[in-house]
Parts: sequence; structure tokens; C-alpha cells
Amino acid sequence: MLRGLIDRDRRPGRFILLSSASPELIRNTSESLAGRIAYIEMQPFLHSEIAAISNFREHWLRGGFPESLLANDNRRAAQWRQNFIQTYLERDLPLLGLRADPIVVGRLWTMLAHNHAQLLNMEALSNSLGLAANTIRRYIDYLESAYLIRRVQPFYTNIGKRLVKTPKIYVRDSGVLHSLLGIPDFDHLQRHLSLGASWEGYVLQEIAGMLSLEDKLFFYRTADGTEADVVIVRGGEPEILLEIKHSATPTPSKGFYIAQKDLNTTKNYVVYPLERDYPLNANTQVIGFANLEKYLGVGG
Repeated sequence: MLRGLIDRDRRPGRFILLSSASPELIRNTSESLAGRIAYIEMQPFLHSEIAAISNFREHWLRGGFPESLLANDNRRAAQWRQNFIQTYLERDLPLLGLRADPIVVGRLWTMLAHNHAQLLNMEALSNSLGLAANTIRRYIDYLESAYLIRRVQPFYTNIGKRLVKTPKIYVRDSGVLHSLLGIPDFDHLQRHLSLGASWEGYVLQEIAGMLSLEDKLFFYRTADGTEADVVIVRGGEPEILLEIKHSATPTPSKGFYIAQKDLNTTKNYVVYPLERDYPLNANTQVIGFANLEKYLGVGG
């Protein structure tokens, strides 16, 4: 029906079709609408979109889903997220074609939360769950295609160094991450062992939501420990290098400066949770979280 309507009037934007998963998971669709449709990946609320009604600490704790972010208190926000997690495990993922025990998938999701912002260790996950690595990989593919987690691939370049080729894993929404980790409020978050990892994932999600379709997001790590949290590639070349630090006085590692030389990036930033921007040295700028969009040059 839509194909005929669109062909008679090709003005863009007449129809908006909604889905909570990537097109690859939507089954029983006989018409792809190829050449007539554009896919737009919608993120949960970015802080830049709701800064007028919520500070970044509340947004970080509760995440970007409206029902969680706008709840009257943290208890109700957490309750909504727990219901979301349970419903996705028991109803949504099976409807998308994942034939698996929801309890097992829930355990995997929780284990990924505990490995948030770390290299994806398939062998450890396989051993812990007692499942074959191929089965674990299939489950992770579903979680990623349902926009629940994000795998960030390492950036490869011919620099004559041994590069890490394993992706890093993130739970996309920080509020869902905190529910999986059992973090009820900001005080608990500040004391939690996953504080730094949570902050890294929160900033990464904000960056991913700001980038254009042409921009590519990677991380960088070599076998000898040289690393950077985020590499933004434009036009096939690494342009921006970022280190994410939850500290009032952020100090990047020696490896971050080596990564600058390896990749020859023209913009090098350290992102921290305060507001003041200042130069760290001639090649590196410390920038406040709220000022990310200005420095990323989105749309430039």
C-alpha cells in the first residue's frame, strides 16, 4: 500500500514508520521500500536536548528514556527501567526472533554491564554461562541490533604496530546500565567501582548521538598499551582523538600522546565533568562535557 502511495507522490517525509530494532531484525516484511525510504537511528534523549529541564548528573544516572528521566523520583525511575529490562527479555527479544531462555539472556546482559567499556571477552562469557561462543555471539548480535548495547570497533591503520582487534562493549543507555549494576542513586554511583566506566559510556553515547552518518566512531589500542577512548574518523582519516576522564584535574596517560603521533590527529581532547575549558598543552585541550558539540564540529 505504501509503495503505491509513495510512487504517486514522492515528496519526502509524508510517512514515519517506527520500530525499536534494526531493519535486519524486523521479520515478515515482504516490501523493503528500497529507494523510497531513509533509516534514521533515534537515540534516547541526549543531554544537549534536555539541558533546560535536567542537569547532566540526573541524566547520567537515569539515562535518556523519557519515562525514566522524567519520573518524579529515582525510585520510580528505577522501577520503570526494571520493567523495561524484564519486558524486553520476556517479550520484545522473542518477538524479534531470539529463541533463548530470557533468564540466560538476562544474565548475559548483566555480565556485559559489568564489563562495560572493556574489551569483549567471548571466552570468559562462554565459560561463565556454559554456552558455546557462537551462541553467545548470536545473543550479543540480537542485543546490539535491538539498540541495547554498542560494540565499538578498534581503528586499524598501517603503522607497523601490533593492534588490538577486539571490540569494546557498552550498554547504550546509562540508566539501564545502572539498573543492571544495581545502582539506585547518584551517591551510590559515586562510590561504585564502575564509576569511571559508566562515565566513559555516558560520554560516548552523547558523542555517538551527535555525529553525522558520515562520521565513524572507533577506539585505539596497541598491544603495548597505547590507547585512546574515542577516535572519530572523517573522510577515511582519523581527525579527532578523545580521552574521557571522570576527574576535576584530568591527566591523560602517556599512551594518549603516543596515539596522537600514531594517528596524526588534528584535534585532541580530554573530556571531563566540569564546565571550564582550558589548554592542557599545545596539542591537547581539556573540554567540559556540556561543550562537546562545539568541539566536535558536528555538521562541519
